[in-house]
Amino acid sequence: MESMLCCPNCGQPLKKDGRTFCCPKRHSFDIAAAGYCNLLLSSRSGDKVGDDKQMVAARRRFLDRGYYQPLADAVCERVSSILSKPSVVIDAGCGEGYYTRQLAERLDTDGLLAQMIGIDISKSATQYAAKRDARTQYITASTYQMPIAPHRADLVVSLFAPTPAQEFSRVLCPDGAVLCVVPGEMHLWELKCAVYDTPYRNREDKHRLDGFVLDDCMHVEYTVTIDRAEDIRTLFAMTPYSHRTPAEGKRRLEALESLTVTLSFALLTFRPKQESV
Repeated sequence: MESMLCCPNCGQPLKKDGRTFCCPKRHSFDIAAAGYCNLLLSSRSGDKVGDDKQMVAARRRFLDRGYYQPLADAVCERVSSILSKPSVVIDAGCGEGYYTRQLAERLDTDGLLAQMIGIDISKSATQYAAKRDARTQYITASTYQMPIAPHRADLVVSLFAPTPAQEFSRVLCPDGAVLCVVPGEMHLWELKCAVYDTPYRNREDKHRLDGFVLDDCMHVEYTVTIDRAEDIRTLFAMTPYSHRTPAEGKRRLEALESLTVTLSFALLTFRPKQESV
């Protein structure tokens, strides 16, 4: 299948040649031994962006314990129901590939996978993801400037990641779709109650995509008991709350040894708006 990747320097198509991606202007990018390719252009040599190795490893351990497996199963089921033919799927903000890997396996089994691409700004994340998933081409790049040819993707998946609507529209086929997974109203309610004096529920209605219409909304909600203090702290670190929690809240978090918590998610399917004639 012709590569849908584009050179981040000039925008020309990239062609795979052995362990390298090359464009007609002879810009070349090595494919690492792990299988990922770094197409992230940085203005300063040595820049480190995205999650570091420690955070990737902590999240990997947390996810591998199965707390989010019901969500992964629901995402696979929803994506399989959206697609009707072998398709090009982009996981925009794929992280360490927990969901990407399972999606690729499910779609391959269902005969619905033409090409899977996982994109994340963290080199550590894409490196780890590629080691566990031979079905997917992992790319280190920004989801705001994806090195993808226009209108080639049948589906863009975004799980707890930024949703640059204009960029999604650029890479998506006219009859394609975007699946966004966002926190549900009661997500982590018990954890919030333990950490904050005045916890608040999540607003699902704030999640919109300019230029798209909401085609379907599916909810997944269940409870899990987390009896490892390390896992509770990792879960908290995976949320935006960790960056804006006062010192007192963090002390309460550190004191938690076990927690039964609600995991709640909304799976939002968006379709491009059709221009009126």
